[in-house]
Amino acid sequence: MTVRTEVLGAPAAPARARARARRHVLSARTREFLAMVVVIGLLVGAVLCYVFLHLQVVRVGYEVERLRRERAALSEQGRTLRLEVAGLRSVKRVEEVARGTLGMVAPAPGQVIVVR
Repeated sequence: MTVRTEVLGAPAAPARARARARRHVLSARTREFLAMVVVIGLLVGAVLCYVFLHLQVVRVGYEVERLRRERAALSEQGRTLRLEVAGLRSVKRVEEVARGTLGMVAPAPGQVIVVR
């Protein structure tokens, strides 16, 4: 036994199909709201990307400056060490260390033999 109801002369089955179809269609207000949410989301995402990239640029700038200072300090230390090495290698200092610390003496004229 089937019960058939008609609404304003329309069969019941097509009315249900139309009602179902209307449920899937978004209202104009809902579409506008969703579009606004998407646009705002994209704007917020763009701003966040810009801020992130700007912070990265600032961080890298500080790192570059720190490395420049470190390079200058190491360069100065290298100059100081080269001067120290030059002073330690000087003939006068080597002779002083040989005579004072090691107890060496200058060779007598007959003790030196030149080999060619």
